[in-house]
Order: sequence, then structure tokens, then C-alpha cells
Amino acid sequence: MDGAAVLLTIYVLDFIREIFFTEEPTVNRDVLPVTKLLKRIDPDVVTVAFDPEASGPDTHYKVMQAVSEALKMHKSKKDIKVLGYRNVWFRFQPHEANIFVPVSLNMMTLQNESFMNTYITQKSASFPSYEFDGPFPLLAQTIQVEQYEMLKTCLGRDYFFDHSSALIRATRGFVFLKSMKLEEFFKHSRELKKKAENK
Repeated sequence: MDGAAVLLTIYVLDFIREIFFTEEPTVNRDVLPVTKLLKRIDPDVVTVAFDPEASGPDTHYKVMQAVSEALKMHKSKKDIKVLGYRNVWFRFQPHEANIFVPVSLNMMTLQNESFMNTYITQKSASFPSYEFDGPFPLLAQTIQVEQYEMLKTCLGRDYFFDHSSALIRATRGFVFLKSMKLEEFFKHSRELKKKAENK
């Protein structure tokens, strides 16, 4: 790939068996397919839902465990980074995130249109949020605006309204992400697994 960043996104839906994923991940069924995908693509970055324990459907926890084991099995010479995201069930506080992606009103519109036309089966969520029983993009927009307001409080209104970048001036929302090296991601996965096993 000659230095180009390859982004591999592991979608929760790939791991849902029939309607709900109720089984614990297994090496043969869940980890090996991800390992093969990692080998074929050899990514620089892997994204995964980075929800804390019991903050949403347990598919996120189970996918995180499968991805973690697959990354341990994947023998790459690259320093793969893991991008953790949170969405409608739980969110990062500003001090927990280390990547802040600005979102304009136009981007919010595109996000909504993309979701509603791509994830047709998700228009009515199998796991609706306690905050909003409707399409996830609308709740995601609300969260992004709230996160923008947090940063505007920290940095001041003038930082955004007088910024030299047109994108920052047009920003009305933020997506918070956490970039991690593999060891940090493995540590988090181990801690969640211990908590789950001790229940």
C-alpha cells in the first residue's frame, strides 16, 4: 500500500448470528475469519466499538473480544493502531478521547442520508437507545452537537467563529475517538473480559 493508511472497520453486524448474537465468541467461528481478513488487508488502522461494560448491547463487547484475539494472532510488521469509537449507548468525555473530528451541518445531512440508504435494516434499531427510539443518525447528531458545545465551552466561542479554517468555522458537531496502540487496546479488552467472567 506504499504508506497509504488502510482503514479496516469491523462491523458488529458481521458477528450477529441469525437475529441476535447470544453466544460467546469462539476461535474457529469468530476469531479466525477476522484473522484471515487482517492478513488479506494488512491494515494500518482497525476501528472497533469501545464501549465500557454493560453500556449497550453485548454484541459490542463480544466483537471487541474477537477482534482483540484476532489482532494477537495476526503477525504484522506494522504498528497497527486501534481507533475506538462510541456512539448512541455511551460516549467519551473530552478527557478520554484523543482525536476530535469536526462535523458541519452538511456532513450531518450526508451522514443521515448515507445511513438511511445504506443500513436499511437498521432504520428501526434492534437495540434502541434509552434516549431516543428512532433512527440512530438523529441521536448521533444530537450527541455530536453536545460534544461540540463541550469543546466550545472549553476553547471559547471565538476559537470556532474566528478560526482561520472554514471547516472549523462551519463546525456544529464533533465526533470523539480514542486512538490506541495494540497493548493499550489488549489491556482494555482483558479488563472487560475479567469483569464479565466474574459476574
